Amino acid sequence: MLLDCLISCDKLYEDGKAGRIGFAINHQMVGPINKTLDLVLTRVPRNRNDRVPRRTFLEVGLSYGIVLTPDETAQVAEFGSVYEESRDDVSEIAVAVEAKACMTKHIGALPRLHAEILATGYLAKRAAPQCTTVSYTLVNAATSFMSESAVETIRQPDSAVSVLKMLETAVPLCRDHRNLLGYDAVGALSIECKNDGSPIRLASGVSAPASNSPIQYTRIIRQVCAAYR
Repeated sequence: MLLDCLISCDKLYEDGKAGRIGFAINHQMVGPINKTLDLVLTRVPRNRNDRVPRRTFLEVGLSYGIVLTPDETAQVAEFGSVYEESRDDVSEIAVAVEAKACMTKHIGALPRLHAEILATGYLAKRAAPQCTTVSYTLVNAATSFMSESAVETIRQPDSAVSVLKMLETAVPLCRDHRNLLGYDAVGALSIECKNDGSPIRLASGVSAPASNSPIQYTRIIRQVCAAYR
């Protein structure tokens, strides 16, 4: 997602190449109640101490075992000036992303998933009112999923559709609540993941957000870019 933002947005691309932005994974946002966000993009202060050791975007990605194609490796390597925030850095949060994954037991997980998304968006806005908040959910559209104990059968496409409908209709947007509550962008990506070692594929049809859906993945990248610009 960070790579998509950097290469798709002119302003983020320019600031990334110039070293004006940083990022962090599992970053604690300080507010009335501190909350850890899955991904944040930050504005690097001009007086940052460059002698503090920091990892590049590429180094962090490789440390997680992310497999990149040669083209993707070249794209990430372009952003050698985009560094990971250290725990002691105090930087302005420009974009805050809450990432969720709904892989199995979709219907039963809906109330908790909804509550966690709402709570995180609220706390992120309280901690940094000016930041762009993003809810991003990975939805499994496979008909089965191998858990630790057994292979679970998933009723599809009904299960994936129910999660997508909740994300599209039940997560509040800031623009509807005078920026006091909600997210600036809500999106989802549907995959077919059986968790059995078989290939993971992007889902299609009714199990995935349509091109005209407000939660379609490319649309949230565009919204992040517009808000940042």
